[in-house]
Amino acid sequence: MVGFARTLIKGDFEANDEYERRLDAEGWDGWPALLSALFFLAIERRFEGTYDEAEVIKFVADLRAGTVDGPGPIDPSEAESLIRAVFDESVQLDMSPEAMGQVQTLVAYTILSREGLSDDALDEVLAEAKQLAEEQASRQ
Repeated sequence: MVGFARTLIKGDFEANDEYERRLDAEGWDGWPALLSALFFLAIERRFEGTYDEAEVIKFVADLRAGTVDGPGPIDPSEAESLIRAVFDESVQLDMSPEAMGQVQTLVAYTILSREGLSDDALDEVLAEAKQLAEEQASRQ
């Protein structure tokens, strides 16, 4: 899963497609947890640990404006709520797992790819995400 995330963030779409074919055959176990952790870390990095409603609205609008490919535009209120949930555990989310995955993927990809992380820095983020995902899985 970490390799798949790396190819996505680095924009290595040929390798990403190969990982996707393998995962389709072998199963996607672990991906939702890793994606959630990556999303959390990306939001923390982008908003520097502080929720600012106006900044979130602007970020989501920019995100939607830059999205021309894919399964369709993300719902702005769902995306904003999902981001708010990183800062406020009491936020109630009413969205399908597919919509949640779409928002998490787009947000994590956008934030982390725009940072232009070195390979070492990306390795650190991916290792932290993996650790968070494993900790969450052990609590369940």
